[in-house]
Amino acid sequence: MAYKPNEFPIFSHIDKNIIDQMITKLTRLLQNISTILSVNPSEIIISEELLIEVIERVEKRRVYFHVFHDGCKMGELNEGALLCFWIVKLHPFHHPKINSKVLNTKIAICLFTNAVYYFSEVKKRDRKISEQFINDLYYSLMYRDISKESLMVLAESFVEGK
Repeated sequence: MAYKPNEFPIFSHIDKNIIDQMITKLTRLLQNISTILSVNPSEIIISEELLIEVIERVEKRRVYFHVFHDGCKMGELNEGALLCFWIVKLHPFHHPKINSKVLNTKIAICLFTNAVYYFSEVKKRDRKISEQFINDLYYSLMYRDISKESLMVLAESFVEGK
């Protein structure tokens, strides 16, 4: 078992298939973005370079889970929370009439809530995310330090909580 840093392979760029799979998931989870933002989705400009970096950082975290949690799989809900985190940090989305930080934060919240609702349905749980929580999450993502781990725990608590 590897335990020295030089015994681990260096993370290389991910292949196009993984990028395409993640973009498909992201598109599915953001299908209602035009309703949330009240803009035509075709007006949103996507930085392909930054979106690929978002995806690579999520994949690096998947490797982290495998290495440091005894082969544990990260899971799609955590994947969704990590996508939110990196979207807020890296701002891959742009619109000519919307502040980039505001736009990416709103996209991240849309992704977060849709992921929670989707996985709640999969687990046959009836969950409701309050408007107050969404407002608090928006404020936190815009102005506070919120960690990747915090977003993962929040998402999981909605789906798994009683």
